[in-house]
Order: sequence, then structure tokens, then C-alpha cells
Amino acid sequence: MSQTKEDKQLQDKPDLEERKSSSPGPDTVADRPDSESPLEVKDKLSSPTQMPEAHPVSAKQSIANFLSRPTEGVQALVGGYIGGLVPKLKSDPKSPPEEQEVSAKTEQAVNKDKKAEEKKRVLLQQEKIIARVSIDNRTRALVQALRRTADPKLCITRVEELTFHLLEFPEGKGVAIKEKIIPYLLRLRQVKDETLQAAVREILALIGYVDPVKGRGIRILTIDGGGTRGVVALQTLRKLVELTQKPIHQLFDYICGVSTGAILAFMLGLFHMPLDECEELYRKLGSDVFTQNVIVGTVKMSWSHAFYDSNTWEKILKDRIGSALMIETARNPACPKVAAISTIVNRGQTPKAFVFRNYGHFPGTNSHYLGGCQYKMWQAIRASSAAPGYFAEYALGSDLHQDGGLLLNNPSALALHECKCIWPDTPLECIVSLGTGRYESDVRNTSTYTSLKTKLSNVISSATDTEEVHIMLDGLLPSDTYFRFNPVICENIPLDESRDEKLDQLQLEGMKYIERNDQKMKKVAKILSQEKTTLQKINDWIKLKSDMYEGLPFFSKL
Repeated sequence: MSQTKEDKQLQDKPDLEERKSSSPGPDTVADRPDSESPLEVKDKLSSPTQMPEAHPVSAKQSIANFLSRPTEGVQALVGGYIGGLVPKLKSDPKSPPEEQEVSAKTEQAVNKDKKAEEKKRVLLQQEKIIARVSIDNRTRALVQALRRTADPKLCITRVEELTFHLLEFPEGKGVAIKEKIIPYLLRLRQVKDETLQAAVREILALIGYVDPVKGRGIRILTIDGGGTRGVVALQTLRKLVELTQKPIHQLFDYICGVSTGAILAFMLGLFHMPLDECEELYRKLGSDVFTQNVIVGTVKMSWSHAFYDSNTWEKILKDRIGSALMIETARNPACPKVAAISTIVNRGQTPKAFVFRNYGHFPGTNSHYLGGCQYKMWQAIRASSAAPGYFAEYALGSDLHQDGGLLLNNPSALALHECKCIWPDTPLECIVSLGTGRYESDVRNTSTYTSLKTKLSNVISSATDTEEVHIMLDGLLPSDTYFRFNPVICENIPLDESRDEKLDQLQLEGMKYIERNDQKMKKVAKILSQEKTTLQKINDWIKLKSDMYEGLPFFSKL
């Protein structure tokens, strides 16, 4: 029995020695400088962030001794070595809480802005709808009030109220037409009251209703820009009046001008001035406006980009032309359709032509060009003649206007387009295009290099070239339809020339040019003198009756 116990102790002794050698004894623990209890060691081992202190391990230790350690210690040991490698090997697919919170706030802000913009858009749309409904209701009320009125004097007031309303809200013209306003106005125009007839003609022109043309087809007169060189164009007009024995405003259905051409168009088409008086006033305007001290003009150029006094020019226009609106000239039955062209320079990337009209377009007719008839006549001239370097640009509403010659110094193509919008079913009879003289130098530049000034001058000359439009229309229009008069002058006279001897020289060159083109002038005069055929007159009468009694039986139109 005792032998058996001794054998068992001998077998267990190596195991005990191995355990002692593998685990620190109490003496070893006591020898450490900052000794810790076994519980503290166990807590440190169980913490994943604090690694246990490494000790040399005997090669004789088995895996069983390693596994015999507490479970928490093993996990801490493994986690300490391997846990740091896990984030490097595998990234967390989910965003950190902070990033999720920031993205959520950003998304909420974006959604809030979108909702605010959508709400604003809906409100604006609702306001537009409400405003449009109010305009339509107001238009209907004015039309119905006019139709119920029997007193001619009260009719004048009602017509003027409707005119002012449509000037302020042009979109109401379509509603007025649907309310059968045109037939009523045409019948009202038959009343023997000149004031009432004038008011009716104005509102008809505003709506876009036009009477038939004077001749067999549309007759157009266009006048180029060119400053005081406009005296050249006056010589051609003087010859036409001499051959036809009729004033200019009776020869043409549409007169259009740019800059100085607009001044002539207004003098002849709207004010019906005789040519002698027109030329005298034209020269006086040049002497009053184009007089400036060189030093003062240079100083003004530095801060206003205008050599001449624009305020003085505006004052002259207000005194000479007055403050009447463009559309008010339609009250005179002898006035043709007249337009002045300017250039808007602050809409979009490229300049755009603007048409100051004394007429309106029929609803549904879309002109390629911006424009309006609600402006004053002096404003139209001021905007059309705002040549850069000569006069300051003109602010009208939110638009900045400059000289129309920047885009269309020869307005023939624009005038043709406008006439097709006004009289879409009427053929073209003739276009008379008047230039203000062109200078062609025979000097050839042999240099192989051009300065920046020369380059800019070439660009400006190309943009304001009047002959390119002439070449295009001359090739497209039928023969004996387009007539261009633009003499070659022997000297390059500037736009602001005001000396009498130079103006007399221009006048003489214009007269010589007309003499050389006498047959061409006679051909134009013959076309302009042709009267309507009997069939055309009958068709015009039938159309008028049809427009007057729209919706009634046919026999009432006769």
C-alpha cells in the first residue's frame, strides 16, 4: 500500500515542478516593484485594451498548460494580438454615427430648400393665374361697358379706358377679340364724330387690326443711319415727290429708319413735314447738337463714353417732338406704319434689335424682333440715335438702348418681316431703300501686319455694313421690287459733320447721283403712282363689311 502511494507521488512530482516553473511563485510576485494581487492581474488580462506582460516560456510546456489558463486571459491574449489587425483587414461598411448624423442634417436642409423653392414656384404660379384671371375679367367688363354705351361722348371715354388697359396689359387683346370688339369698333368708326373716330383708330391699331394698303401691294421705305449725312437721302426723296406729285406719307404704307433715318421717318411719316422744312430743321438739329469743345468732349468721353451732351439732345427732342405716345399717331388716318430701330445691349450675350412701333401686332402673330408701341416718340428717337462715342446709351425701363445701326444700319430686311406680319396676305409691291452715302477708298494697304485699331475698325465696319443686306435682298426679291439708292461720296465725311460747306457738298453729290440714275427713279415713281384695280377695291369693301358684321347673316353685310 505504501509502495503504491510512493509511486503515485513520484508520478505527480514532475507535473508539480512543471506547474511551479510555468507560474510565478509568491516570491517572484513580491519581488516586482509594483506588485499586484492575482485579482488585479486577472482584471488586466480580461481587459482588451491592456496587454499582459510577456514572460519567457519553457520549451517543455505543453499546450495543455497554455489552455489551463483562465478563459478571460486567453481571450485577452488573442484579442490583443489579433484584434488590432481586424480593422486593417476588414473595414466597417456602415458609416460612423457622426457622418450619418451630418449627412442626415444635410439631406434635411436640401429637402427643406427644395420644398421652399417648390412652394415659392407654386405661389408665383397661383399669383400669375389670379392676375391673368383678373386681367381677363377686367377686359371683359370694359368691353361690355363699351358695347352698352350709346352716347358718343361717353363712348370716347370707354374706348380710351379700354385703350389704356390694353397698353398696360397687352395679353388682354385676345380676350377683347373673343368678345367681338373689332366688329363693334368698326361700326363705331362710322359715326360722324372725329374725336370718336380717332380714338377708335388708335385702339384698332393697338389690337393689330389694319386697313388695306394704299396701292396694289405693300410699299416700304427704309432709311439708313448716318448722322448728318442724311441730307443725301433727302435728295432722293425730293425727286420722288417731284415725279409723283404726292407727299412721302401718301406714297408708302410702311416707313422705317435707324438713327438719323428714324428722325427722317418721323418727320415725313408722322409729322408730314414738307421736304424743304424737313431739311432746314435737319441742318439746325445738326448745328445745335454737334457743337462741343474738344477738351470738354474728351473729358466727357472718359466718364460717360459720350463726346456730346446727351441731356441737351434729349431736351431738343422733347421740345421738337413732344411727349405723345407712338400708338397715338394712329389717330391720324393719313399716318402710315412707322418704326424706329434701336439695339438692346443688356439682354443675353448678344445685342438684340428693338422696334419702336406705332402699331401693335394681332394676337397670335409673333415678330422675330422685340418692340412695343407704348413708348413716347422722343424716347424712340433718343434710343435709336444713341451712337456709342457720340451720345450716352439710353436706359428705358430695365433695358439699355444704343444706336440701331450697331446691328441693322440697313433696316430693309426687318421692315420686310414686319410688313409680312402686318399684312400677311398682301403681296409686296416695292421696297425703296435709301443710304446716306458710302466712301470707297482706292488706297491699297501693302503692309503684312494690321494694328489692333485697324482690326477693330474692320469689325465695326463689317457689323454696320449696309451693302450686304442690299446684295441679299437684291438677289432674293423679284425684279423691279427692290430699289436701293446709296451714292458713293468723294470724301469720308463723319457722322457729326455740321459745317454748312460740307453739308452742301453732300447735297450736291446726292443730286448728281439722282441725275445719273434718272431712269431708275422714274421706274420707282411709276410703281408708286399706280392705283388699285377695281377688283381690289371691291375685295377691300367686302372684307370691311365682313369684319364689321361678323356673325350676322350675309345679307346684312351688303
